[in-house]
Amino acid sequence: AAMRLVLGALGAFGAAATVVTGTAVGYGTMLGATSTPCQCPSHERRGSSTAATTSSAPQVAEATRRGAYDRLAKSFDDQIEWHELVTGIKLMRWWMIRNASGDVLEVAAGTGRNLNYYPPGVRLTATDCSEKMVEVFKEKAIAAKYVELSKVSNSFRLENENSPNPNPPLAKYLAAATVADVAQSPWRSNQFDVVVDTFGLCSFEDPVAALREMKRVCRKASDGKRGKTHTKSNGKSDSKNNETDVKKKGGRIFLLEHGRSDWVWLSNILDRYASAHASQWGCYWNRDIEKIVRDAGLTIVVTKRFHFGTTYFIIATPE
Repeated sequence: AAMRLVLGALGAFGAAATVVTGTAVGYGTMLGATSTPCQCPSHERRGSSTAATTSSAPQVAEATRRGAYDRLAKSFDDQIEWHELVTGIKLMRWWMIRNASGDVLEVAAGTGRNLNYYPPGVRLTATDCSEKMVEVFKEKAIAAKYVELSKVSNSFRLENENSPNPNPPLAKYLAAATVADVAQSPWRSNQFDVVVDTFGLCSFEDPVAALREMKRVCRKASDGKRGKTHTKSNGKSDSKNNETDVKKKGGRIFLLEHGRSDWVWLSNILDRYASAHASQWGCYWNRDIEKIVRDAGLTIVVTKRFHFGTTYFIIATPE
């Protein structure tokens, strides 16, 4: 109930902010018909519209898009900070990331815009295709007082490995921050409790392959049962039993993305300017995110849409 209330408030705030700050969101200066407009009336929602689920926009070379990430690395935070604040994106990041625990992989981690939202006790591994963005990420991790996991004693690591963190230590741990291709990651299968991707599916050359790789490295349930929280006779959480329970439930994949709208007229606008946006920012903002998630074989547990359906809040499981 609390989650529905908060997400509902986020939706109302996000919609209002989108209207009021159209230029910041990027739609206010882009109104107009596309070269191949949708045949259905502009007030129709996406339901039966093929034009709202596909894109004919010309593709931008991957090298061009990756070059944008390196070019933007130093100024990226300054350029989008105000936009994320007024549209509620920062609040959405916090609402999602605060639920991460255990061993966490963040792909397309960029400049580390989620670093401040991870709860204490997480063991974070971060990757991105841009070396310059990874450099900024590392600098911000140091500033946020993340502890390098390689500097933690083996005895401590063994004692806390795979803990569900009912009472986590105060530190946040950085296991690694490295350049890697999300679709060909070096990590072993079932390695991570949580995989996080915020605004990355728009950037991957093959987003379905990327999600399938996230699915591979995300821990599967040890059996088909759903567990429950265990407590001791004194009312405190039983961390040993909870650890076993977490393994039974399996891991989660957190996705906060932008893509096609619920509204045909807005998807038309996104299509018209998709190539220009990809050249400038390195991402395609007109992809059908829910279809990509389904095609990758993930099970969607929670899905919410904001900003006229262009922002996707998704929690999924790998099975």
